[in-house]
Amino acid sequence: MDSQVTIRPAKIEDAAAISELLRDLSRRYLVGDFSEQGAQRLLKAMNKAAISSYINQGFCYHLAEQQNNGDAQLVGVVATRDNSHLYHLFVADSAQGKGLASRLWQHAKVACLAKGNPGEFTVNASLGAKAMYQAWGFVAEQEQRDTKGIIDVPMRLILNEQTKETKCNSHS
Repeated sequence: MDSQVTIRPAKIEDAAAISELLRDLSRRYLVGDFSEQGAQRLLKAMNKAAISSYINQGFCYHLAEQQNNGDAQLVGVVATRDNSHLYHLFVADSAQGKGLASRLWQHAKVACLAKGNPGEFTVNASLGAKAMYQAWGFVAEQEQRDTKGIIDVPMRLILNEQTKETKCNSHS
């Protein structure tokens, strides 16, 4: 991954930029699998007010930013809920295929483990992301499901002592 990309904790002031990235990528890659009602529910759950609410509720958001001529451009977002559920993981088109999703996941995983997570994580994977999560060791708990028009695959990862990391090896 480009050394110009840094990862930092999100602030409430970042909610609009987070929402814009998540909604744009969701429209492009996710909602085509959903019913119209499911698409609207998902996009509403990613608006600025919703992201602000998640941050205020204690969801742990981290942002990947690419430096461009002194300006920081948001290129990735990772969020965890309850120190164990991978809630959001999105990478801008311009940064895909460069290992940023993996770097963001590692960053979030290490933060959760440092806060006492015993080594168990869940995610509701989109159909397009299921293979990526499987490559990271997540296992589908059931086939795809339809929850009020939102299609996903519930997955779980249980780490063993060898796969737990106690230090964040990113350069953030």
